[in-house]
Amino acid sequence: MLKNCFILFLIFFSASIFAQEVKFYGEAKQGGIIIGQGEDIIGADLNDTNLQVDKNGYFVFGFDRDAAGTFILKIHFKDRKTKTFKYLIHKLKYNVQKIRVAKDFINPPKNILEKIETESALMKEARSEVGRIDEALYAGGFGNPLDKVEIGGVFGVQRILNGKPSNIHNGLDYRAAEGDSIRAITDGIVRIAGEKFFYNGTFVLLDHGQGLTSVYLHMSKLLVSKGQKVSKGEVIGLVGSTGRATGPHLHLGVQWYKKRIDPVNLLSISLQTKQ
Repeated sequence: MLKNCFILFLIFFSASIFAQEVKFYGEAKQGGIIIGQGEDIIGADLNDTNLQVDKNGYFVFGFDRDAAGTFILKIHFKDRKTKTFKYLIHKLKYNVQKIRVAKDFINPPKNILEKIETESALMKEARSEVGRIDEALYAGGFGNPLDKVEIGGVFGVQRILNGKPSNIHNGLDYRAAEGDSIRAITDGIVRIAGEKFFYNGTFVLLDHGQGLTSVYLHMSKLLVSKGQKVSKGEVIGLVGSTGRATGPHLHLGVQWYKKRIDPVNLLSISLQTKQ
């Protein structure tokens, strides 16, 4: 009897050790993002896309502002077993926002077009480096980019500039005073620290690993440089109104590779990090 009980205990104990539990954080929706974490994970795929998984079993994937349809996540474990999850993304309805800006931002003069083209190439070069970090630098969790949070412009709206449809607003605008401290929302590497770009103004692009990035626009001052490693909450610049801005504020943009993510969805994630 004791022998049988011991065998049953071993079976239960072994099952507990090797249980393949995966924790998920975030929401599956347009502009949404999901972080997964589990033990003994050696790979993961979202439809036909291979996801990066670090040594602690963290991985991340997101859904673009216009994503729709069915997405299949398949997780691979060391014992050759797999787990499959299905996500159905529905279309959301976005609002329209009308803004007045200087006419040069609508139809830039010829001498400015070369500047815009050069800056676009610099951004493309910086983003080409995204994806080289397998480690989930974001695993320490997320924090707000400003000490005082007051949201002005929301993600996903169709902007009408001076009566003409313009680009979709792919970020979150925070009302702030000139010179307020801007903080990194999580650990990352500075991919570009640009000064006085035509549209972005003075800004910083951070790489958080596994394709996750955040960008902070319209700064009055930079406090970091390219290649620098920054920590969650570290001051990386000061609020300003440089570039295409109607006044002092911070534009925070988030992407997973080229997928446009609503910063609200990322900042609402509370990871169960180890202390």
